[in-house]
Amino acid sequence: MKVGERLVSLLAGIILAVVGLVLLMLFFGLGQAEVILESLKDLGPQERWWTLGVSGISLLLAFLAIRMALRMKREEKTIIHHTQFGEIRIAVSAVESLSLRACKHIKGVKDAHVGVRADLTGLDVFIEVTVNPDLSIPQISEEIKTKVDDYIFETVGIRVNSVKVLVTRIAAEVRARVE
Repeated sequence: MKVGERLVSLLAGIILAVVGLVLLMLFFGLGQAEVILESLKDLGPQERWWTLGVSGISLLLAFLAIRMALRMKREEKTIIHHTQFGEIRIAVSAVESLSLRACKHIKGVKDAHVGVRADLTGLDVFIEVTVNPDLSIPQISEEIKTKVDDYIFETVGIRVNSVKVLVTRIAAEVRARVE
């Protein structure tokens, strides 16, 4: 959850808690709730039960919103690689960075975006690239696939199940400027 979402959730939780407490105080006739809600001073029995229901729901929502706002960040997904010395955990974001680095070293690749999916069967790498206009797309796609697979195997020690390349754009040709 992003910082802004946490802040909004925390603020909503606090507001709901205040509303719930005021309505609860009104139901039981405690404190200065009657001064705050003078127009609702003479509640009948049915209105009091409605107030109790609304306050209970408000307090429950406040509790859930505050809990959601203060919830710990999820642990980043990791890949577990077993060796003779034990297990090694590698973050998926690290494998994404390695894949991106392998793509950037290929001549003709202008821009790349990498996604990695890890499951029990292994790694699947998805790459979106922008390439130069004078290159063969099937040839550069195969080069990207082999380089990424080899680089990840050399660095991490895990073979990649599949590398899927999507050419999203062809880079504009750079024209020489004549003055």
